[in-house]
Amino acid sequence: MFSYLKKLDSTATESQFGWIMATSSLGHCIGCFILGWWNSRASRSAPPMHCGFLLMLASNLVYLLVDSVPPSWVAHVMMLSRLLGGFGMGNSSPMRTCASLHSTATDRSKAMASISGGRSVGTVVGPGLQLMFLPLGELGITIFPGILSLHSNNAPAFLGIVLTMVGFVSLIVLFEEECAEESDKKAIADFENQYNTVKEEYPSSDVIAMLICMLTRFVQNFMQISIETLAPAILMMMYFQTRQEAVASMATTYLTTGFIATVLYLLIIFTKLSAIVRDKIFNSLVLLLFVCHLLATYSWQFYTSHVLDRGFSNETLTGCDETHFTWCSNLTISPEWIFYIGYILSFGLFMPFINVANATLYSKLLNPDNQGTQQSLYDISNTTARIFAPIFITLIYSAYGPRRAWESLCLLLLFTTFLWIIFDKRLVPLKPIQKQMFDNDGFEQEKSPKTKLVS
Repeated sequence: MFSYLKKLDSTATESQFGWIMATSSLGHCIGCFILGWWNSRASRSAPPMHCGFLLMLASNLVYLLVDSVPPSWVAHVMMLSRLLGGFGMGNSSPMRTCASLHSTATDRSKAMASISGGRSVGTVVGPGLQLMFLPLGELGITIFPGILSLHSNNAPAFLGIVLTMVGFVSLIVLFEEECAEESDKKAIADFENQYNTVKEEYPSSDVIAMLICMLTRFVQNFMQISIETLAPAILMMMYFQTRQEAVASMATTYLTTGFIATVLYLLIIFTKLSAIVRDKIFNSLVLLLFVCHLLATYSWQFYTSHVLDRGFSNETLTGCDETHFTWCSNLTISPEWIFYIGYILSFGLFMPFINVANATLYSKLLNPDNQGTQQSLYDISNTTARIFAPIFITLIYSAYGPRRAWESLCLLLLFTTFLWIIFDKRLVPLKPIQKQMFDNDGFEQEKSPKTKLVS
């Protein structure tokens, strides 16, 4: 998207692109909370999900207008498109709530893998599909002369419209949601009170444990979005790739990452691989593996190649612009193959495990009867990362270079890992408290413990 923005508005900057990316996340935060609250109040998941699909459809339609607006409007139209798309992605909260309420503790990992896997794979594979649209070129096929054409930059929006319509129709035709009436719920409760001698009540959820899970969700996505945001600029600056080459390189990387992640999610869902996913261990382990990824791709001083070995090109925008970045003079080049391998391993092989482990543990920390609002907070922790990561990382990159950006991400990951170690005993599933009940003259009372008097 950054290369497309630069094509339509040559005055656009990296910071402006960061704000465009953050707009989607802001909309996602608002959408998650509203649709999650709607789900809790209505006790139904289908209506909020319908609304989410319609908003995503509107987002793609607005994106198609970017070609036909003046250059000074391009960034604003992109922001509006991303904002509407963010609102639509808020349907992840009712989806996650539905999966949690209709699964048991033993198959919760499979249910969460279905939700997390579908979304995560789509997030990774989506940009990778750009590769299949490259043959269309910059000009593409004219649909409405002077108004709309299909080319390599807006073709994903056309595909998004098709997929959104398929999802919307499938939700209407295939998804059946049965909700008990209030009278039925009252009858069941009266029956249980009359014949059951044991009443189960869930205590309040551990707020500290919830916050650690939400922080982990924030940090893992903060790292991924940060690297995705900087990847095109790094490929053009450090590895001297043109805009088209950078798009093709990252598209191939996204597709490879998505393929590996898809295979892992399918294995978790349909095999016994979910049995080895230990919630707490996998969270801490994957966070440390992310740190290893950053250390492997860091521009260490012992590398012999420098970004100034080749001059900056105003035509292709390749190389490091000394007039714009003061940190170019001492920046070394890490091996390019490590950059790709590190990304594929971290977000294709490691990310699925932490997605499933963290989402599963978080759902077990909550009262299983009503999780709509709490699940929206979990999704908001993800979307908050999408708001701050592009802004924060582009500001650091512009002022201090990729080294300081990598160091900041390492500190954030290590701090989160430290919290998992410190609060290990509090990160356990919520268990109901059983209370013995008996009938006394038509009134249900709690049985008092018997005490023995000793004289």
